[in-house]
Amino acid sequence: MSSNLSPLDAWLTGELVDEDSNELFWDPGFDAERRVVISRLGPYHKLFERPQNFIPRFFHHVYSLPIDDWRLMISTRLYGGFCTMTTELQIHFQPTLKYIERNIDALPEVNRHIKTSYESVLKDIVNAELSHLKDGSWVKRGLTEMERQVESVINETLILKYIQCRAICALTPFFEELTDDEKLDGRFTQESVYLNVMQKNFEFREKQTQELFRQEEELEQLRLEHKQKLLETINHEDEIQRQKQALEAESVKKRLEEQEAQRLEQYMIEKRLHEEKTQHETHLKEIELAAEIQYQKEKQIRQQQLDRQKKAQQIEHERLLKELQRDSETREYENERMQWLQGKEQEQRLKQLELEAELKEQEVHQLERQKMQERLEAEKIEHQNRIHQMQLEAEIRELELRAEATKNKDEYLRHEIEWLVLDRQRAELTRSIRQASHEENSGS
Repeated sequence: MSSNLSPLDAWLTGELVDEDSNELFWDPGFDAERRVVISRLGPYHKLFERPQNFIPRFFHHVYSLPIDDWRLMISTRLYGGFCTMTTELQIHFQPTLKYIERNIDALPEVNRHIKTSYESVLKDIVNAELSHLKDGSWVKRGLTEMERQVESVINETLILKYIQCRAICALTPFFEELTDDEKLDGRFTQESVYLNVMQKNFEFREKQTQELFRQEEELEQLRLEHKQKLLETINHEDEIQRQKQALEAESVKKRLEEQEAQRLEQYMIEKRLHEEKTQHETHLKEIELAAEIQYQKEKQIRQQQLDRQKKAQQIEHERLLKELQRDSETREYENERMQWLQGKEQEQRLKQLELEAELKEQEVHQLERQKMQERLEAEKIEHQNRIHQMQLEAEIRELELRAEATKNKDEYLRHEIEWLVLDRQRAELTRSIRQASHEENSGS
């Protein structure tokens, strides 16, 4: 259909037309960061707009004045009920400082106060403006001019009340369907609105009839062209069918290849996941075995150190006891000697001196023999520790060999042979240790 429609045609058909680009734009001057401050000190208070870089004090109360949206639907009956005009108002508004000064009591809920106070005023404005539609000339011109008029009046009314606003008005008329008796009523035949509506409906239906006729002609032409093309293509149906079968066979083959590739890829993925899982479990076992070996090694070392410390403490304790006993015997001997010297005569002092020299010599021999025993005991303990360390190393080597055997099953036989050799070496080492211990015990 043609796009060069009059405003009325566009309004009746529901199509939108572009607004006049030269129409003036109403700028209400909204401020999204507008806030007012009330300063209260005792009975005194002061109202002012919040300045920039404002730092509130304890006696300041800051109130925001946001931009609010207000949607209002108003229905107006015109021409004795023949037309019902629905007015949809969408109003964006924001109160100013002067409005707050005049209505300071409503400051906490100022936007709700504005809606409550001015709803009836807006309805009166709309009804008053729509009452100017006395004749039916607007049916031809459209309602754009009236919408702009309503918006202008609302904007001017609210701005005079110190309320910045931008109103958007949309008028939608609804006409009653008349019966034959009502059409014969003389009051409608004299109304220009009814005549204009009937005339416009007739023009619109005539245009619809012409458009339908044109569309039928175009459809018939398309049918003829389609029939001709069908006759031209009927000779190629066999070729198209063969090509279609070939394409279907190629598609089936390609689909089978893709399925085979997907199955192969899925098998490779499952195999890789199984290998990764096996490697991960083997790695975990290796870590656990290494941790166990390390723990056993550290435990043996700690036990060995503890045994050495206990043995050294025991030797030191025995040495101290022997020294105390020797000191006690020496003091007792000295006391007895002094008593004996006092009871003997001068002639036997020489014998006594010889006896003392002999005793001192025996004491020196006894100390040397005791030191020799202590040294032999320490060497025996060190030899036992060295033998224990060799056993521990042999056990650790055996554990390491077993850990290596779990990592590679193909070398199981070789490891078995190594274990046999190791057992034989350990048996020989044990026999050597026992022989050395027996010789040492015989020598001591």
